[in-house]
Amino acid sequence: AVVSTQSTGDIKKALDLLTCAARDGDVSDSQFERLRLTIWRAVIEGDSWWEKSAGPETIDETLFYRAVILAYNSGLVISHILPGVDELIGELDDKQKEFVLRSGYEQMAQMGLITA
Repeated sequence: AVVSTQSTGDIKKALDLLTCAARDGDVSDSQFERLRLTIWRAVIEGDSWWEKSAGPETIDETLFYRAVILAYNSGLVISHILPGVDELIGELDDKQKEFVLRSGYEQMAQMGLITA
């Protein structure tokens, strides 16, 4: 997996590297999209929060949400590094994760982190 440990710092490093590679022209647009999606899906799949979650009101406890906030606070453009919710959900066959992710995207839009 691209994200081998469950650390927001590691996720931030992966996103920084991807952003630098894209800026320097070291990855094509399609490679960037594929790698970006791989990073975020690994974050979602590797987070144990999903097993214990009661619902979207606790999304701020997820590794996904903490990684988005860290990236934002570090100056990364969230709309550039975070895939759209439909793209991220993709083939996901888990209605709870889908519901919580959609709610999380709505919260991020309300906070002005992304556009709805």
